[in-house]
Amino acid sequence: MDNFILVSTILAIHVFAWFTPGPLFVLIIRNSLIYSRKTGFWTSIGIAIGNFIHIAYSITGIALIISTYPATFNVIKFLGVGYLVYLGIKTLCIKIESNKSNPTAVYKNLAPLQAMKTGFLTNILSPKASLFFASIFTTVISSGYPYWLIIFLWIAMPLTSLIMANVLSIFFTQKKIRLIYNKHQHITNKFLGGTLILLALIIAFLV
Repeated sequence: MDNFILVSTILAIHVFAWFTPGPLFVLIIRNSLIYSRKTGFWTSIGIAIGNFIHIAYSITGIALIISTYPATFNVIKFLGVGYLVYLGIKTLCIKIESNKSNPTAVYKNLAPLQAMKTGFLTNILSPKASLFFASIFTTVISSGYPYWLIIFLWIAMPLTSLIMANVLSIFFTQKKIRLIYNKHQHITNKFLGGTLILLALIIAFLV
């Protein structure tokens, strides 16, 4: 019963984290709106792989070492900040011409590997994600919970991210939302790009 409560609590926290606007939240909306639901799906695969790796080094204790040495932590943090700024500027520069004959059409798309790369890099270079998984698995391991439970979470948490990212992607690629986006795409792209840059600055100065 205690194991069930622990797993349920951790997964609930993880789901709730997806409703807290952050780099991954903005990224999945960006890639789904600007490109397509398919791009959103492949982006979510990259995010899930990033989670899997975060948990792997949290279990092995590498995350604790990284957080202990400020220089190492800062290198990862500012690589992540730089990547978010890059995505933000790229989003600000996107120009999509409207298609009056088919206003819900996908005008551009990312190759699957490119979409996966954006999701993976945004996740793996996030200091907040690193600290999130490190704190959870350090607590679980130090509390003496069985290894099967750790392995279960190792699989379940990336799957949770995969599901949540796709829920957001499906929602933001609904026909009505895409019609609104295509009508106000220039403003929306500036908002998404500016938000990514703002999040990068917040991470740089507050994390």
